[in-house]
Amino acid sequence: MPGSDAFDYESAIWGAEELRPAERSIAGFRLEEALIHLPERGRLLEVGCGAGRFLRALRRLRPQLELVGSDPSRSALARLAERAPEIETRPGDGRRLPAGDAEFDAVWALDVLEHVPDPDALLGEVRRVLRPAGVFHLHVPCEGDPLSPWRWLPGQRGPNALKRRFGGHLHHFRRDEIRARLAAHGFTPLRIRYSLHLLGSLADLAAFLQLAARARRSATPRTTGDLVAEGGALVRGVDRLLWLEARCLSRIPSWSLHVSARRR
Repeated sequence: MPGSDAFDYESAIWGAEELRPAERSIAGFRLEEALIHLPERGRLLEVGCGAGRFLRALRRLRPQLELVGSDPSRSALARLAERAPEIETRPGDGRRLPAGDAEFDAVWALDVLEHVPDPDALLGEVRRVLRPAGVFHLHVPCEGDPLSPWRWLPGQRGPNALKRRFGGHLHHFRRDEIRARLAAHGFTPLRIRYSLHLLGSLADLAAFLQLAARARRSATPRTTGDLVAEGGALVRGVDRLLWLEARCLSRIPSWSLHVSARRR
């Protein structure tokens, strides 16, 4: 995922874990939402793909799509190329996308916009590389929204904020702000859904508190994906509950925003 000088995206590989099609997890919910308006054929670019967790699942679900992943982490792209050599990889820092004008039929950006120094520049780049009427799908955690628990926790806006230290988050968006930015860059919403309601918010807080506790004991970086992979049956059970909560409450506004939009 695109980052800043304050966060080292080579320190740990993001998205190395597997994601099975129809998996009942919060990542599975994100994949479900991203698929709804995705074309069956054409070319798709995932911005900030990491080691390609979503792209590797997508290749099984939409085999006729040509898939390209871009990320600032060369180690993550190397892991993707090793596991799925048929998926093209292109290094990129989120400022100018490594793609030609109108090259893609669809673009994904899952948990990316909050990481880049200039979100408007990235949205402009997405519009540039999408063909007219192409589909853009993004997931954005809006931690500046009144519905977000992170907005009300003390000390979560500065350089020592947990999500900045352990996730590289540079921005605290609001839901209305994301919709306004999309409209300003020529995108028309097709579908808006939400996740991370009550249980999801508590699980998100617990995950980052655990990352902070681990960092005090070890210099080895850990990601939220590591927590899920290492957590065993209990964590998988919680993940399934988060999927169920998202599926049942997806139309009820929360601070975790899933948007599919069409390029005008």
